[in-house]
Amino acid sequence: MSAASWEDLTARLRARLPGLQTMEVISLKAAGNRYTQLIQRPTGLTLEATANEFLPPDGRLTPEQEKRLRDKGWLPPDPPGRNNWWYDIDRLPLSDVDTARVVDLMVCTLRDVYLVAGPADVTERSFTV
Repeated sequence: MSAASWEDLTARLRARLPGLQTMEVISLKAAGNRYTQLIQRPTGLTLEATANEFLPPDGRLTPEQEKRLRDKGWLPPDPPGRNNWWYDIDRLPLSDVDTARVVDLMVCTLRDVYLVAGPADVTERSFTV
């Protein structure tokens, strides 16, 4: 389901987060394997954003884009356990502040770092692992 605007996508995600089940994943993916995703663990959330290792050569992040990821609070890849950019929240239930932070990281990273033109270019997928 495609959102009409970034604000619509943000609102829909904010409404979904409180109802997530353990091991449920929400993935937002754009062309060129640019994505953000989250998984609800038993005690919190883990978010990921695509690292250069998984991007095509002509779509790799520039040093400026990687700086923007760090400025937003993403932690850099740390293989072998963390192959993508990541961010953890180690508490449940999520507060309103935590929910806003998670949604901001997911949506704004696509828009402001990966330079996705609009939410119509984003495929939202949900599944359980």
